[in-house]
Amino acid sequence: MMKTNKLENSILMWVFIALISVLLVSCGGSSSPDNPGVDTSTTYSTTSNKGDYSEWTLSGSNLTAAWNVENDTGGVDYIYNIVATCSAEAADGTRSCSIDTTVSSCTDGLQICPDSPTGTFDLMDVPGVALFVHTSDTSYGSDQLHVGFAKNSNACTDDVTGDYTFIRTGLGLDQNIGMFRSDTNFISVAHSDFGFDDGGTATATPRVMYRSGSDRVTFNDAGCSNGVRTRTDTSGTSVDTFRAMITQSGLFLLDLPAGQGGLVAFKTDKAATVANFANKSFKGISFPDNAGPELISATSGAMSTSPDRVTLSATVGASTTTMNLSVRALSAVTTADSLTSPAYPDFTGIPVKDSRAPGPFSTNPLAMDSPTYPTVASIPGTFKFEAGLTDTGRVIAVAMIFNNKLIVVGMVYNHRSTFDTNPATGLNFNQDNLYNTGNFILFEK
Repeated sequence: MMKTNKLENSILMWVFIALISVLLVSCGGSSSPDNPGVDTSTTYSTTSNKGDYSEWTLSGSNLTAAWNVENDTGGVDYIYNIVATCSAEAADGTRSCSIDTTVSSCTDGLQICPDSPTGTFDLMDVPGVALFVHTSDTSYGSDQLHVGFAKNSNACTDDVTGDYTFIRTGLGLDQNIGMFRSDTNFISVAHSDFGFDDGGTATATPRVMYRSGSDRVTFNDAGCSNGVRTRTDTSGTSVDTFRAMITQSGLFLLDLPAGQGGLVAFKTDKAATVANFANKSFKGISFPDNAGPELISATSGAMSTSPDRVTLSATVGASTTTMNLSVRALSAVTTADSLTSPAYPDFTGIPVKDSRAPGPFSTNPLAMDSPTYPTVASIPGTFKFEAGLTDTGRVIAVAMIFNNKLIVVGMVYNHRSTFDTNPATGLNFNQDNLYNTGNFILFEK
């Protein structure tokens, strides 16, 4: 079995967390600018690697949350109503939150509630911008990473027309990165979903696969409340429910049904370039499928050319081990990748049609209609990490600029066989191939 080692997965996840921290810090602390020292209340919408939708309201050390535990069609089985007190921020950027069991509860939905929430969990926030929450299986029966952005509660009437770059969050997936194009109200949506195929051979150079079950969808409008659009899709064998939270800044969060994870996106005019990675400090978190989550601290050097790249030096958790990772845009083709067995796929080539795709990618609206994005390399704000990776795991990421700060969200893909368990389903994978084996987030400090 080929697996990413714990250090690399942890570093990637830490990178993701660091970027989130930077965004939060960039908006200032938890005090109101008009009333210094007075805590303000911010609500964050999150999707988890499982596909649960939650809202977390943080005011100083006080946290309340509504965690919607979803089933495989997006229906809400039950809701954890959490009241907790959080510590001051530690040196690594995290805060530990303890649940008040006297007032926390669980509300029945489609299923009868299990026990009320108990225990502790960790969070990291960039005040007024973004946060992540890590919950362990000891308290909730599920080890989850929740990632999200500050809600725009007045967004229901906002025009959300535009093109968005996205990356999937969720383990065990074979759809990893892509784009969507929305109309004014996220009803008529064109989308492209890409994954990777190694033909069942762990060391083979993979192909980019076009894996959209459709190239466009017309959602049923199930309404919008407090900035969260609820949409349903009746095109399949079941009615699937999706929840979309779109911020005024062009950040986008789409919560998918359980087992499908979530989707983090940004408008293409927010896309970062390699130059934005240079001379930065980051904090973050990684969330692999074969080890516990770990925090990441990282710094980057100057950008070099031929090709354009930036070296990221990352330290994971309490370890003193440092990895030097080279960051390149997917569109960089002037020099071959340094990695072999496997190499990265040719992101500039035409994606190969998967059996689930409705037709060749050339007929997808995103490849046909202006502006066009005919290859994965043409998607704005997409990157790969090379050099410093010591096993067969490979890393792709999307990155955006928000308030002059860099946020990076990424994933590790790795070979898994039919002898391995898919963490999203609890069952063995149905074929030997490449799957998402870890997510991470990084925030510029």
